[in-house]
Amino acid sequence: MDNTLLGVGNVFYFADDLAAAVDWYRTLLGTDPVDVHEQLAAFDVSGTRLTVHVTDSYNRPAGTAGSVSYWNVDDVDAVVANCVDRGGVVHRGPKSVFTGERLCQVLDPFGNLIGFRQFANGRKRA
Repeated sequence: MDNTLLGVGNVFYFADDLAAAVDWYRTLLGTDPVDVHEQLAAFDVSGTRLTVHVTDSYNRPAGTAGSVSYWNVDDVDAVVANCVDRGGVVHRGPKSVFTGERLCQVLDPFGNLIGFRQFANGRKRA
């Protein structure tokens, strides 16, 4: 048995109002969902799924209590400004860290913590 992790395939965010969450993430990502169902909508982000799911008895937004996934972006400050303009709240950052990367964590309007990561100057995206 091979226990190798192959990469992140899907990141879930939860919201009471699926339609509002889909609209919010559609604007953030600049694309429509690739898969839509009554309980969820999934977006493709460079081969990784970002899925927005209706809050239920099993899952709800974790806020700042859970893990945070960092999405690679070209300009952290521009992405964060876009999020804040549409009801997101900066939780931590934006800040540059010892690796030269620029990071920020934002709470979306639905209570999910989403991270953004900008590579150090001169370094290409992975």
